[in-house]
Amino acid sequence: MVSVAIYLRLSDEDRDKKYKTDESESIQNQKSMLREYCFERNWNIYDIYCDEDYSGIDKSRPDFNRMIKDCESGNIDIVLCKSQSRFSRDMEMIEKYIHNKFVEWNIRFIGVVDNADSANVSNKKARQINGLINEWYLEDVSENIRKTLKHKREHGEFTGSFSPYGYLIDPQNKNHLIVDENTAPIVRTIFNWYLQGWGYRKIVMELNNKQIPNPSSYKRQINSNYVNSNEIQSNSQGLWTHTTIYRIIRNETYCGTLVQGKSHNISYKNKKRKAVPNDGWIRVENAHDAIIDNETWNKTQARLQSRARVSKITSELSVLASKVKCASCGRAMKRNVYHNKDKTKTYYGLQCASYKNGAMNCKNTSSISGSKLEAIIVEQINNLIDTYCQIDKIALEDNRSDTIKSCQILLQSYQKKINTNEEKISKLYEDKLDGIITKDQYISFSEKYNNKIIRLNSECHILQNKINELKSDGDKLYNRKEIILKYSHIEELTRNIVEEFVNCIFVGEKGENGTRIIIINWNF
Repeated sequence: MVSVAIYLRLSDEDRDKKYKTDESESIQNQKSMLREYCFERNWNIYDIYCDEDYSGIDKSRPDFNRMIKDCESGNIDIVLCKSQSRFSRDMEMIEKYIHNKFVEWNIRFIGVVDNADSANVSNKKARQINGLINEWYLEDVSENIRKTLKHKREHGEFTGSFSPYGYLIDPQNKNHLIVDENTAPIVRTIFNWYLQGWGYRKIVMELNNKQIPNPSSYKRQINSNYVNSNEIQSNSQGLWTHTTIYRIIRNETYCGTLVQGKSHNISYKNKKRKAVPNDGWIRVENAHDAIIDNETWNKTQARLQSRARVSKITSELSVLASKVKCASCGRAMKRNVYHNKDKTKTYYGLQCASYKNGAMNCKNTSSISGSKLEAIIVEQINNLIDTYCQIDKIALEDNRSDTIKSCQILLQSYQKKINTNEEKISKLYEDKLDGIITKDQYISFSEKYNNKIIRLNSECHILQNKINELKSDGDKLYNRKEIILKYSHIEELTRNIVEEFVNCIFVGEKGENGTRIIIINWNF
């Protein structure tokens, strides 16, 4: 008796399925039709192979590959599909199996609806043409999908299957992210810990000690079908890892900016991803609510770029890490750690990297005591605080707001004049059409009004730039005020204080009397 393999495939998830695990109505219809086709011919059904939600170009379809193995083993006489396109839309696979391997294995292929039959030699060219048409169709669909996704991304619509940790997909709009109040505080805590000088290892240990589910575990807890193959391979299921922290503190999504299009498939036939250069990424600011404010984000990225290393013992940054430079050559001052004889106390000094690494091409050879440098910085910061606190109790506001208001009133006046002149040009055009004025008169008058509009637009541009500049200066002033108001008097230097106040510190050569020039560049 003839042994038949029935193959069923559907590429898109159907709307008629109540549950995702159910068979769709389309699959049920395919199965019913092909079963009946076999019964009418008294053929024996060896097995039914079904791949739902798989593209016809996909070579990794599980039941398709299972069927091919059964065919190769000699268990199948006929492969029966609704149509050739259900078997595959890839011309390469059509040629490989239907016109090559199936002939070698003495297997007949039948597509019921499109009358594809490998036993009928005369319709081979028709099958090949249908195969090309199916592939062209898939290529067109792929291109249309690519253009649609690009359009959505450019308009700030989220196109991912799963939301980033800290966010949820909006149930009212699948292309919009909303803050997940359960995990957003954890994201903020990770950023804060990092800015306090914590290293990846210490952050990971703290999160795991607190038994906080990692992003993959959390997604599974909220009934998501998320699978992280990297997590399975590394055997780290449920645990936070260095890689997870690395990605979170570099993810611009957390400050409200949607960054998409970082990679793409090599082709519609190849699922491998190809990285896109940074300037090709699609960035849309204010696409959703931010979890991290811009100040925190900027400080985090600044620390990442500084390449400052954390202590192997404490897993934290040292107080002055990446902040101290040699005033002679501009290189970083590297840390040297010392212990007393019984190793009960630890000291450190900072020395020019060119001397420490053996280059010996800098005159600034002597190291400076870390504790002495910290004391100098504390003194300078306290002087700043005392100075600004005496200026009218931090009365740092000036007449910027009045100037901005005057500029805005003048700007509105110019814009009204522009609108008036545009209306006059429009009225002139109507008069020309009605024959009230001649074409030459229209050109003469409209040129006069256009020149006024150009001049007014230029004035508006100058005013707007001035307003933006005044607002920027005001923001800087406000930021300085906010920083200084946090502190009344500093007794001990911490990493947080250094990040708030200090941009970098230049240490000069040691003089004959032991003194050296120290220059502190502040953040404001």
